[in-house]
Amino acid sequence: MPEQTEKKKIKAKVLSGVGGLYRVLTENGETLECRARGSFRHSGISPYPGDNVLVTEEGTGMCAICEILDRKNIFERPPAANIDKLFITVAAASPSPAYITVDKLLCAAEYYGAESVILVTKSDLDREKAREIEDIYLKSGYTVFVTSSLKGEGVEELKRFVYDEIRGCTAAFAGESGVGKSSLMNALFPDLKLQTGEVSRKIARGRHTTRAVTLYPLDSVSAFTGAFLADTPGFGIFELSSIDKLVYDEVPELFPEFSRYFNTCKYRKCTHLREEGCEVLSAVAKGDIAVERHDSYVKIYEEIKALRPWQTKKTQK
Repeated sequence: MPEQTEKKKIKAKVLSGVGGLYRVLTENGETLECRARGSFRHSGISPYPGDNVLVTEEGTGMCAICEILDRKNIFERPPAANIDKLFITVAAASPSPAYITVDKLLCAAEYYGAESVILVTKSDLDREKAREIEDIYLKSGYTVFVTSSLKGEGVEELKRFVYDEIRGCTAAFAGESGVGKSSLMNALFPDLKLQTGEVSRKIARGRHTTRAVTLYPLDSVSAFTGAFLADTPGFGIFELSSIDKLVYDEVPELFPEFSRYFNTCKYRKCTHLREEGCEVLSAVAKGDIAVERHDSYVKIYEEIKALRPWQTKKTQK
């Protein structure tokens, strides 16, 4: 029998995937349409935008993803892999800020080792609320930018930061529907020409203008040395329950402003919910930790504990 030669494998990055068809960018700068090998489906895994993969040419003329390379992380919602930086957008108004959504996204980023940046949008609609949001997250230790795509306020400063900080990184924009993610990305990168939509007056929430996660390579950079930006579907709520291994006693570690108080609470196993002698609660009372952040913490802690009441870091080992 003639000796079969192994098919050449090409490194690529997944840019998008819809209906089992994936668009990838090879390390040579070529964009290909691919399908995933059936073995992924049998294993219960799928390529995600942001994945580094190996592809081969099939006899049908179609390319196939044959291997998913090691992942730094994977976000189930928004569905993306290997995210280095997460730009979390929150509007000062229309829609009004939902801190629990922002804080769940921040917790996910902390859990997966992605750096978070808070982008306050639509500051022209409510200056006072924009400053309030900025204060909450600056106090929590995050980098914050206050912007208005309509007025162009804060966009140039953010653009300088983005261009400096995401070289060689994969960065995702995420947040509630209608907060202005696509408008802000268009202001930062006009060539993207992303679809935008108005906020429904009836429900004061945005229509979903972004249907699927799409990764955009910046101009004139190669797939493995340059930067990528991901636009993600808008959504009204982010569920940390999608992180299968997250247990309730890990939740305090996902709020970085709490960490300085862990060793000074009266009780060694303090939950920082309502115990007497809790230094986290004392910091909240003094204004050193934002009340809104602690409110989110209580909701998230109790949600995860109700979901997995018997699981702790110790039992997972």
